Amino acid sequence: MKVITVIVTYNRLQLLKRCVNAVIDQTMSPNEIIVINNGSTDGTVAWLLEQPVTTFTQKNEGGAGGFSAGIKLAYDHSADWIWLMDDDTIPQNDALQQLASALKEFQSRHHNIGFLSSYVQWTDGNIHEMNRTYLLNDKSKIAKLKITSGVNLPLIQFGTFVSMLISSKAVEKVGLPIKDYFIWNDDVEYSKRIIANGLAGLRVDSSITLHETPINSMSSVFTDTYAQLWKYRFGMRNELFTKRLQEGELQFWITWVHRMFIMPFRLAIYRKNHRWPFIKMIWKTSLQAVRFRPTIEKV
Repeated sequence: MKVITVIVTYNRLQLLKRCVNAVIDQTMSPNEIIVINNGSTDGTVAWLLEQPVTTFTQKNEGGAGGFSAGIKLAYDHSADWIWLMDDDTIPQNDALQQLASALKEFQSRHHNIGFLSSYVQWTDGNIHEMNRTYLLNDKSKIAKLKITSGVNLPLIQFGTFVSMLISSKAVEKVGLPIKDYFIWNDDVEYSKRIIANGLAGLRVDSSITLHETPINSMSSVFTDTYAQLWKYRFGMRNELFTKRLQEGELQFWITWVHRMFIMPFRLAIYRKNHRWPFIKMIWKTSLQAVRFRPTIEKV
């Protein structure tokens, strides 16, 4: 089994150093480490030249563009499984070993698994709210999976690119993440796409990784700071498009009406500051989502 790690980075050299070293120190070493450098200007390139990694530098295309490029490169390097993570991901030293051990339980049924997700913690050891996964209980979606019996790991609705092990067979079947998303919801859309194509997504709780973000909280348009607003300009549009892809036109338009006519009033009531910029963002991203038709690239 050939495993290639893909790390996406942009101007976070100190975190990248910890991430790369944590991957190098794994009890089960990946066959190759690929770092997608999104045009960093903080000395990242010079440091990477001295490391046992394959570096691919491109203009900043966000996390989505980075993961799209990284998965394509790993696939072209004949990976069987591709281990994805951001540069602020610090996996425990047996995280990959635990993912591989979970795969062994399925023996010849590997081709029915789309991805495995690690259990993601914050710096205090609690679950990371941003990377919380949810059990797949929808019977119609479970019925489409090619593997349902003899599964001792929890089936999940979607995964997170903070330590996700993806099958190259899934990449062949569904293509690449949507790089036009730029940031936010790219992993949700991609993992849901994999599951919708009949390949299971499973969580491996024994594979633990740290997501070293400044705070541990769910992103919320009602409470996040103004500094986070630029991310919502991508994330809210992407979330609507994901709903259109996965749940159809009716659910898309129901959500769209809520965003345009109800959410602004709720923001006006519940946000403590910067209400108007967030309201304008909601309107603008909702309008953008109507005509947003990104390409899903194949390998």
